[in-house]
Amino acid sequence: PDVIFNPNSGKQLIELIYEFLGFPVIDYTKTKLPATGAKTLEKLLNHTTDVKHILLLESLIELTKVSKILSTFIPAFENAQDTGNGYRLYGNYNLCGTVSGRLSSSSPNMQNLPSGSTYGELIKSCFKAENGHLFVGADYASLEDRISALTTKDPNKLKVYTDGYDGHSLRAQYYWPEKMPDIDQSVESINSIAKKYPKLRKASKEPTFLLTYQGTYHGLMNNVGMSEEDAKSVEANYHKLYSVSDEWIAARLKIATTDGYVTAAFGLRVRTPVLSQSLLNTKSTTNVAKAEGRTAGNALGQSYGILNTRSANEFMDRVYASEYRYDIQISMLIHDAVYLIITDAIGIVEWVNTNLIECMEWQDLPELHHPTVGLGGEL
Repeated sequence: PDVIFNPNSGKQLIELIYEFLGFPVIDYTKTKLPATGAKTLEKLLNHTTDVKHILLLESLIELTKVSKILSTFIPAFENAQDTGNGYRLYGNYNLCGTVSGRLSSSSPNMQNLPSGSTYGELIKSCFKAENGHLFVGADYASLEDRISALTTKDPNKLKVYTDGYDGHSLRAQYYWPEKMPDIDQSVESINSIAKKYPKLRKASKEPTFLLTYQGTYHGLMNNVGMSEEDAKSVEANYHKLYSVSDEWIAARLKIATTDGYVTAAFGLRVRTPVLSQSLLNTKSTTNVAKAEGRTAGNALGQSYGILNTRSANEFMDRVYASEYRYDIQISMLIHDAVYLIITDAIGIVEWVNTNLIECMEWQDLPELHHPTVGLGGEL
């Protein structure tokens, strides 16, 4: 008999993807069912070379993105407030909405705007400044990478900024040195990977992201589609490259087993009640404690996203004390970026460019001090 397929049915998606097509189960929902969300489907693309299967997965991913827009952003747009000079959304920004201390957003979630797709560009095109104004923004340059380098003092992370290494090329050479026998450790040679071995440089990005946030070779196999041998090799080479960072994080998690918390940016304490009852990296460590350790370890770096809130506050203090206090308004904060609506005048643009970037360059916390590696961004 004919079957009417409902792509919004989790049960039917499970049957299609895992039972009929035979894909491996790599993620589970909170109810322990095989996951079928967009992120999982993107991982499954690495587990097939069948053109038809790839097309099906890509279509399901696109459908998920469209459904998200239809259910989240379109209702918000329809309920936008008419100001007489265009429509505005008034979302909420929530203190203590994340473990890391960064702001979260809701009603609608302005930090969740889609990006990197046809629909993302379409949604973003709906936002513009009122007549006579400009919509501008500035985001920190590689904030989490720089914070990790500054706090851990890992020489292989610092030399990206002190010596001019291309970070992606440096990691690619460490992951797969046997595939690049003509590359040595000089800056010029490492950076030449971008032209000589662009596919390997690109391939290094996803493993780096996963391993940076406490992932393992299992994740490389499931998410990236690596063989077990390659995944274990890349994992080992990553930890060899960043051994100083590993030791720094391990030392703080060890303290957490006795204190019951790790201290993150600006004195933020991330509680570790389960970890404090276990010994990290021993046979007695429960999976819950390991997960808590990963969350705490990640927060050590991600918590410095609070710098974005701090820079916005300092900048607005300057605005309120200036002649431009009626010409500059904050529109939104998204992770490590500040967005503003300003009057369209060259003098105001220059003032914003000078003052906002100065606020973003602040790094007076002792652990962020460095003679040459700084923070900042561009308008």
